Amino acid sequence: MTQESPLLEVENLEVHFHRGRSFWPGAKSKTVRAVNGVSLTVHPGETVGLVGESGSGKSTFGRAVLRLEAPTAGLVLFEGVDVARGTRGDIATLRRRTAMIFQDPYGSLNPRMTIGDALAEVLRVHRLVPVDRIPDRVGELLTLVGLEPAHATRKPGDMSGGQCQRAGIARALAIEPRLIIADECVAALDVSIQGQIINLLMELRARMGLAMIFIAHDLAIVRHLCDRVAVMYLGRIVEEGPTEAVFTAPRHPYTATLIAAIPDINPDHRLPADPPPGDPPSPMNPPPGCPFHPRCAFAIDDCRGGGPPTPKGDRDHWGACLLPPSVFSPSFQPNDEPPSGDV
Repeated sequence: MTQESPLLEVENLEVHFHRGRSFWPGAKSKTVRAVNGVSLTVHPGETVGLVGESGSGKSTFGRAVLRLEAPTAGLVLFEGVDVARGTRGDIATLRRRTAMIFQDPYGSLNPRMTIGDALAEVLRVHRLVPVDRIPDRVGELLTLVGLEPAHATRKPGDMSGGQCQRAGIARALAIEPRLIIADECVAALDVSIQGQIINLLMELRARMGLAMIFIAHDLAIVRHLCDRVAVMYLGRIVEEGPTEAVFTAPRHPYTATLIAAIPDINPDHRLPADPPPGDPPSPMNPPPGCPFHPRCAFAIDDCRGGGPPTPKGDRDHWGACLLPPSVFSPSFQPNDEPPSGDV
């Protein structure tokens, strides 16, 4: 991996939402800890996968990094500037250097505007090209994502889901960003179209040197696309490491369970295991100890008390679990177990 300075450094990020019930006399507001002390680093040109079940805090984290949600606490350093507490100028710079690709290819585009007008609006607002060059630049962006310049005259309702998602990617690329956050950007598409969009993102990453945070619940896609993986559960990252290391030797039982549930079309392989039993606990009332222990088949008494486990491993690959990985990850041999200690 590159030795360049990190493009993005997130330290102990928290995003809380307060749910009040003022219509009940004396009722207290409740705090939803959607993101609860997350740290993550992204280098230039690197793709980091952020995975976990729905409600784990992945999307809220991505929105907070781009200041689409206000952080409650923590640092978000983009190109060395703390945008979590940044000035309007800092936020404006962030918006010029970063972009987001959303899950719904139709909902993310204005149905009343043509694709060309939507792209032209971005170019005008950010003053990226001279006014007389905007039509040509719109055509270039559409060609870049595999559409025809003629698509500029169409509205989202006249296009397929895959075409709309390509248009959304073109809009993200219009500002020539250094970092893109892709939030479940293929989840609403047919499987065949998913592959086309993933290949497009890989091609653009190689051609333009883009850094990317790829938010998804589909681990098979993440394994194909990402350099590193961070696994979120109940607002926290419980494991992080290089993609192949995480998939071949997970260091948290939640990760191991997710990987075991990946479908496999090989008839010689056994059927996928069941997902973790039950539902994740409420972020308004997380359990003591390890937040995963109510659903963990390997939990011991020590997992049920105190605070969340201290990460074990090294800076390249760690997991926040009290148990040795060999307990829940058969691929780990005893001499492979990482040393205990803070990362």
